Amino acid sequence: MKILKPKNLINCLVLGAFTLFSSSPAFADNDNSSDPIAAVASANDTPDNSSSNANVTKPARNSQNDNNAQSQQSQDAISNMLLQSVSLMGIAYKWGGNTPDTGMDCSGFVRYVFNKSLGINLPRTAAEMAKVGKRVSIDQLQPGDLIFFNSSRGSNTHIGIYLGGNKFIQSPRTGETIQITDLSGYWTKHFNGAKRIVQETQDDSGNSAVQSFQNVRDQALPVAARASGKRHGRASSRSRSSSKSNKSNRRNKSTVHKSTKSTTASKKKKKHN
Repeated sequence: MKILKPKNLINCLVLGAFTLFSSSPAFADNDNSSDPIAAVASANDTPDNSSSNANVTKPARNSQNDNNAQSQQSQDAISNMLLQSVSLMGIAYKWGGNTPDTGMDCSGFVRYVFNKSLGINLPRTAAEMAKVGKRVSIDQLQPGDLIFFNSSRGSNTHIGIYLGGNKFIQSPRTGETIQITDLSGYWTKHFNGAKRIVQETQDDSGNSAVQSFQNVRDQALPVAARASGKRHGRASSRSRSSSKSNKSNRRNKSTVHKSTKSTTASKKKKKHN
């Protein structure tokens, strides 16, 4: 039997889930409808009919079985995180939203996925998330990495989860829903960096585990000066408008003052005559 490599397995799972959730409502009649990924997990936990036979003797567990189970769990952890993200497709964007019930913004979506699937609590905003984790370049991206973008609001003000195959999943903006997007065009132009929060590692014995970079705080993504200035564009505009208004008021006061002086001088001249 051909064994899929972990990366191929992850891509197959994500693409399969994408097909599943795109073709029909996500477990609308299931008790787990509020958490679609739980339905996927419960389906995987369904016991095999053959195991109900009392005459079947289960093989004794040994260290090799334990190692294989540990490796499978580490692979499943990242795969389940990606499945969790894909299962939320179609949920509406909501600024400041943190849950599927209320809708989620870009950072609320990422934070929910990592907390629900991996038990990792990330900071609330994209800008704060850009300060944690291991920094990776765009050509080193792996499924599960966080990717950050600049916008008119500043540096690292938008975030998504990389899925592989040059695609990422995001909660883009008001009026849209969580969706899978190509990492090209506008997004590559505004790409500002990527962070790795978790990574599968393997020791010399072939045992796999999930390594967390959640507490890495010395590899923050750059903050562009130009983008920072744009972040306060509205305030700057108001400031410029206020400055123009003040200048206009000073000119008006000066005109009134000159007019008053002229009127006073005219009255004095008439009185003298």
